[in-house]
Amino acid sequence: MTRTLPKGIFKRGSVYSLRYSVPTEIQSVVGKKEIIRSLGTTDLAEALANRSEVLAEIKANLFGEHQVRPAPTKRQQTGTTVRETAQRWLSESDGIKNATRHRYRRILERFEEFSGNTDVTKINRAMALQYIDHLKVTPSERTGKPLSHRSLSTHQICLASYWRVLEHWGLVDQDMKNPFSSLLRRLAGQSKKVDPRRKNLRPVTRDEAEALLSYIASNNRLKYQFEMYVTVRLLWVTGCRLGEIAGLHLHDIDDHGDHIRLSIREAKTEAGNRLVMIVGEDDCELLRGAIGRAKITEPSCPENKGILFPRLLRGGYDRYLSHYLGKALEKARKTLPDNDQWDMHSFRRSTVSALVNAGVAKEARNLAVGHSNSDDIGLSVYAKRGDLSEIVKITFEALNVELGGGLNASF
Repeated sequence: MTRTLPKGIFKRGSVYSLRYSVPTEIQSVVGKKEIIRSLGTTDLAEALANRSEVLAEIKANLFGEHQVRPAPTKRQQTGTTVRETAQRWLSESDGIKNATRHRYRRILERFEEFSGNTDVTKINRAMALQYIDHLKVTPSERTGKPLSHRSLSTHQICLASYWRVLEHWGLVDQDMKNPFSSLLRRLAGQSKKVDPRRKNLRPVTRDEAEALLSYIASNNRLKYQFEMYVTVRLLWVTGCRLGEIAGLHLHDIDDHGDHIRLSIREAKTEAGNRLVMIVGEDDCELLRGAIGRAKITEPSCPENKGILFPRLLRGGYDRYLSHYLGKALEKARKTLPDNDQWDMHSFRRSTVSALVNAGVAKEARNLAVGHSNSDDIGLSVYAKRGDLSEIVKITFEALNVELGGGLNASF
């Protein structure tokens, strides 16, 4: 006979747990639709006895701590206090999960309380150090134990990101070092934290680029199918950054018949502002079609008028054109095999590797991809994990000619 458990109680493994549905009106604040707490027992009678206490604790945390604040007014969003700038950041940020947004809101509220909702211009390194020391000696409200190193790291990451946003808005001294950086320095004898991210991303192969392009071309449900298709084609033949392609204006594109010139004006660095040329006949025709389409397409916002891809929505607190396009391309890329070995920036690695194999001089390579000529960025960074066998073969052929061939002494 199967026993029906009381509403909200279920088994997780052998231990009973309680599931509580968060009211709809505060789900956006809490960042969750339900909360689950262990009842700490494998006995149903004991679980029923513990239910009331655990439920009361959940409700006290929800309705006592997570107050739903009114949406900030336009006047508030232009303020410079911790509360006003934090609300502005979280309200303008796109692409953040509700759970992450809620976590950041709680962290910023905690810093706001510690700082007395000070003006952001008064935040300095001394205040940041005092705050992290305060966190280290303040027990967790949930467990009653000191915050773990992981929790402290989350606080530091959030506040360091918050400071970078303040810099972007011009609300703090641009020359001042981020006061929230390196707050959790490693102590003597402490093991270095292992970074799980791959550090050996390689150039994308032609087969992988073709597979990505085929996936995009055959998937008519993609919102930005046309923009994604054109972008991948241009990334392959130019070595541009994704943002440089997405941000192209029509007046930056000059058709010379046998080739098309792209003036990159808003690059990541000064050296990145350069001239790029499309020389393949098929790629030129593709770009001409995109230009014609852009002239008759209704832009998604007034700022997109005259843009190569006017349909793109701008995202992030800085409203980049590449924000949602990049997310769409990443989602498509992750459908392919071996997708953990390369990313969208690997198109740039492929370009440099090809130029190295073609014997193009360092200065010309750096000029094409938009790097300063002080260092050979190609070999040290982009082509380091590329297939350079062709240039190695040419080098040894030159060596063989210079030496006059192999030695002739008989054995």
